[in-house]
Amino acid sequence: MHSEQMEDEGSQGLWLSEKDASLVFGPLYDERLRIDRIINRLDVAGDLTERADLASELVRSVSRYEDTIERALFVRLEGSAPAVLEDLDRERDQLRDAMTVIHERTMGIDPRNVHASDGQGFEDTLEDVVHKLRALLLGEDGEIAALMRSLGPQDHRELAEDIAHTFRSASEHPQPPHTAMGRFISNQHVKLDHMFEDVATPSHPGADTIDG
Repeated sequence: MHSEQMEDEGSQGLWLSEKDASLVFGPLYDERLRIDRIINRLDVAGDLTERADLASELVRSVSRYEDTIERALFVRLEGSAPAVLEDLDRERDQLRDAMTVIHERTMGIDPRNVHASDGQGFEDTLEDVVHKLRALLLGEDGEIAALMRSLGPQDHRELAEDIAHTFRSASEHPQPPHTAMGRFISNQHVKLDHMFEDVATPSHPGADTIDG
Protein backbone atom coordinates (compact mmCIF):
# COMPACT_ATOMS: atom_id res chain seq x y z
CA MET A 1 0.00 0.00 0.00
CA HIS A 2 1.50 3.32 -1.04
CA SER A 3 1.78 5.93 1.71
CA GLU A 4 -0.13 8.42 -0.48
CA GLN A 5 -3.09 6.06 -0.62
CA MET A 6 -3.02 5.51 3.13
CA GLU A 7 -2.99 9.24 3.70
CA ASP A 8 -5.90 9.76 1.31
CA GLU A 9 -8.01 7.00 2.81
CA GLY A 10 -6.92 7.70 6.36
CA SER A 11 -8.53 5.25 8.74
CA GLN A 12 -12.01 5.27 7.25
CA GLY A 13 -13.25 1.74 7.80
CA LEU A 14 -14.74 0.02 4.79
CA TRP A 15 -17.13 -1.86 7.05
CA LEU A 16 -18.48 1.26 8.80
CA SER A 17 -20.84 1.84 5.88
CA GLU A 18 -22.01 -1.77 5.71
CA LYS A 19 -25.71 -2.29 6.39
CA ASP A 20 -26.43 -2.74 10.13
CA ALA A 21 -22.75 -2.22 11.01
CA SER A 22 -23.60 -0.03 13.99
CA LEU A 23 -26.03 -2.64 15.29
CA VAL A 24 -23.73 -5.62 14.79
CA PHE A 25 -20.55 -4.01 16.09
CA GLY A 26 -22.14 -1.84 18.79
CA PRO A 27 -19.43 -0.47 21.11
CA LEU A 28 -16.70 -1.50 18.67
CA TYR A 29 -18.31 0.70 16.01
CA ASP A 30 -18.31 3.66 18.41
CA GLU A 31 -14.71 2.98 19.44
CA ARG A 32 -13.58 2.97 15.82
CA LEU A 33 -15.23 6.34 15.24
CA ARG A 34 -13.42 7.64 18.34
CA ILE A 35 -10.09 6.39 16.98
CA ASP A 36 -10.77 8.18 13.70
CA ARG A 37 -11.53 11.41 15.57
CA ILE A 38 -8.27 11.17 17.52
CA ILE A 39 -6.19 10.49 14.39
CA ASN A 40 -7.86 13.33 12.50
CA ARG A 41 -7.23 15.70 15.40
CA LEU A 42 -3.58 14.65 15.64
CA ASP A 43 -3.20 15.53 11.97
CA VAL A 44 -3.89 19.20 12.76
CA ALA A 45 -3.14 19.69 16.47
CA GLY A 46 0.01 21.68 17.15
CA ASP A 47 -0.24 22.23 20.90
CA LEU A 48 2.13 19.79 22.63
CA THR A 49 -0.08 19.33 25.68
CA GLU A 50 -3.04 18.41 23.51
CA ARG A 51 -0.90 16.07 21.41
CA ALA A 52 0.35 14.25 24.51
CA ASP A 53 -3.21 13.83 25.78
CA LEU A 54 -4.43 12.67 22.39
CA ALA A 55 -1.59 10.13 22.26
CA SER A 56 -2.63 8.69 25.61
CA GLU A 57 -6.28 8.52 24.56
CA LEU A 58 -5.31 6.90 21.26
CA VAL A 59 -3.40 4.13 23.02
CA ARG A 60 -6.34 3.36 25.31
CA SER A 61 -8.87 3.37 22.46
CA VAL A 62 -6.76 1.30 20.08
CA SER A 63 -5.92 -1.16 22.86
CA ARG A 64 -9.64 -1.73 23.54
CA TYR A 65 -10.40 -1.95 19.83
CA GLU A 66 -7.65 -4.40 18.94
CA ASP A 67 -8.24 -6.60 21.98
CA THR A 68 -11.92 -6.90 21.01
CA ILE A 69 -11.11 -7.45 17.33
CA GLU A 70 -8.64 -10.20 18.19
CA ARG A 71 -10.80 -12.08 20.71
CA ALA A 72 -14.31 -11.66 19.26
CA LEU A 73 -13.91 -11.19 15.55
CA PHE A 74 -10.67 -12.52 14.09
CA VAL A 75 -11.17 -15.91 15.73
CA ARG A 76 -13.95 -16.33 13.16
CA LEU A 77 -11.40 -15.95 10.37
CA GLU A 78 -8.97 -18.64 11.48
CA GLY A 79 -8.23 -21.00 8.64
CA SER A 80 -9.11 -18.47 5.94
CA ALA A 81 -6.36 -16.52 4.17
CA PRO A 82 -3.75 -17.59 6.75
CA ALA A 83 -0.95 -15.57 5.15
CA VAL A 84 -3.02 -12.37 5.41
CA LEU A 85 -3.95 -13.07 9.03
CA GLU A 86 -0.33 -13.78 9.90
CA ASP A 87 0.69 -10.45 8.38
CA LEU A 88 -2.02 -8.66 10.38
CA ASP A 89 -0.93 -10.42 13.58
CA ARG A 90 2.63 -9.28 12.99
CA GLU A 91 1.55 -5.71 12.27
CA ARG A 92 -0.62 -5.72 15.40
CA ASP A 93 2.31 -6.89 17.54
CA GLN A 94 4.53 -4.15 16.09
CA LEU A 95 1.85 -1.53 16.76
CA ARG A 96 1.45 -2.74 20.33
CA ASP A 97 5.21 -2.47 20.92
CA ALA A 98 5.18 1.12 19.69
CA MET A 99 2.08 1.98 21.74
CA THR A 100 3.74 0.58 24.84
CA VAL A 101 6.37 3.31 24.57
CA ILE A 102 3.62 5.97 24.45
CA HIS A 103 1.85 4.27 27.33
CA GLU A 104 4.96 4.34 29.49
CA ARG A 105 5.67 7.97 28.59
CA THR A 106 2.15 9.19 29.48
CA MET A 107 0.94 7.09 32.41
CA GLY A 108 0.86 9.02 35.68
CA ILE A 109 2.22 12.14 33.96
CA ASP A 110 0.25 15.28 33.25
CA PRO A 111 0.13 15.94 29.48
CA ARG A 112 1.82 19.30 30.05
CA ASN A 113 4.95 17.48 31.23
CA VAL A 114 5.21 14.67 28.67
CA HIS A 115 7.40 16.58 26.21
CA ALA A 116 9.73 17.89 28.92
CA SER A 117 12.02 14.88 28.49
CA ASP A 118 12.95 13.94 24.90
CA GLY A 119 9.95 15.60 23.31
CA GLN A 120 11.20 14.85 19.80
CA GLY A 121 11.58 11.18 20.66
CA PHE A 122 7.98 11.14 21.87
CA GLU A 123 6.76 12.78 18.66
CA ASP A 124 8.76 10.34 16.53
CA THR A 125 7.19 7.40 18.36
CA LEU A 126 3.71 8.91 18.05
CA GLU A 127 4.21 9.36 14.31
CA ASP A 128 5.28 5.72 14.08
CA VAL A 129 2.19 4.61 16.02
CA VAL A 130 -0.16 6.53 13.72
CA HIS A 131 1.58 5.18 10.61
CA LYS A 132 1.45 1.58 11.85
CA LEU A 133 -2.15 2.00 12.99
CA ARG A 134 -3.35 3.30 9.65
CA ALA A 135 -1.67 0.42 7.83
CA LEU A 136 -3.14 -2.17 10.22
CA LEU A 137 -6.64 -0.72 10.07
CA LEU A 138 -6.63 -0.83 6.27
CA GLY A 139 -5.77 -4.52 6.35
CA GLU A 140 -8.27 -5.34 9.07
CA ASP A 141 -11.03 -3.39 7.36
CA GLY A 142 -10.94 -5.59 4.29
CA GLU A 143 -11.22 -8.75 6.39
CA ILE A 144 -14.04 -7.31 8.52
CA ALA A 145 -16.02 -6.15 5.47
CA ALA A 146 -15.68 -9.58 3.86
CA LEU A 147 -16.79 -11.26 7.07
CA MET A 148 -19.83 -8.99 7.32
CA ARG A 149 -20.92 -9.93 3.81
CA SER A 150 -20.48 -13.65 4.48
CA LEU A 151 -22.66 -13.81 7.59
CA GLY A 152 -26.39 -14.37 7.76
CA PRO A 153 -28.86 -12.67 10.13
CA GLN A 154 -28.40 -15.23 12.91
CA ASP A 155 -24.63 -14.99 12.59
CA HIS A 156 -24.90 -11.20 12.88
CA ARG A 157 -26.85 -11.53 16.11
CA GLU A 158 -24.31 -13.95 17.58
CA LEU A 159 -21.43 -11.71 16.53
CA ALA A 160 -23.13 -8.68 18.09
CA GLU A 161 -23.49 -10.54 21.40
CA ASP A 162 -19.86 -11.69 21.33
CA ILE A 163 -18.57 -8.21 20.56
CA ALA A 164 -20.64 -6.59 23.31
CA HIS A 165 -19.50 -9.20 25.84
CA THR A 166 -15.84 -9.03 24.82
CA PHE A 167 -15.69 -5.24 24.70
CA ARG A 168 -16.86 -4.97 28.32
CA SER A 169 -13.60 -6.60 29.45
CA ALA A 170 -11.36 -5.27 26.68
CA SER A 171 -7.86 -4.32 27.81
CA GLU A 172 -6.83 -0.65 27.87
CA HIS A 173 -3.19 -1.69 28.02
CA PRO A 174 -1.40 -2.08 24.67
CA GLN A 175 -0.11 -5.52 25.74
CA PRO A 176 -3.37 -7.21 26.82
CA PRO A 177 -3.27 -9.89 29.51
CA HIS A 178 -4.61 -13.28 28.44
CA THR A 179 -7.12 -13.77 31.27
CA ALA A 180 -10.24 -11.88 32.30
CA MET A 181 -8.81 -11.25 35.77
CA GLY A 182 -5.56 -10.03 34.28
CA ARG A 183 -7.39 -7.60 32.02
CA PHE A 184 -9.47 -6.32 34.94
CA ILE A 185 -6.42 -5.69 37.12
CA SER A 186 -4.53 -4.08 34.24
CA ASN A 187 -7.45 -1.77 33.45
CA GLN A 188 -7.67 -0.68 37.09
CA HIS A 189 -3.99 0.26 36.99
CA VAL A 190 -4.53 2.28 33.80
CA LYS A 191 -7.50 4.12 35.32
CA LEU A 192 -5.57 4.88 38.50
CA ASP A 193 -2.64 6.20 36.49
CA HIS A 194 -5.01 8.57 34.71
CA MET A 195 -6.58 9.70 37.98
CA PHE A 196 -3.35 10.32 39.91
CA GLU A 197 -0.86 12.37 37.93
CA ASP A 198 2.23 14.38 38.78
CA VAL A 199 0.38 17.69 39.25
CA ALA A 200 -2.38 18.88 41.55
CA THR A 201 -4.66 20.08 38.73
CA PRO A 202 -4.38 17.80 35.67
CA SER A 203 -5.14 19.13 32.19
CA HIS A 204 -6.63 16.95 29.44
CA PRO A 205 -7.30 19.11 26.39
CA GLY A 206 -7.13 16.15 24.01
CA ALA A 207 -9.83 14.12 25.71
CA ASP A 208 -11.97 17.23 26.08
CA THR A 209 -11.71 17.86 22.34
CA ILE A 210 -12.59 14.40 21.06
CA ASP A 211 -15.22 13.60 23.69
CA GLY A 212 -16.85 17.02 23.65
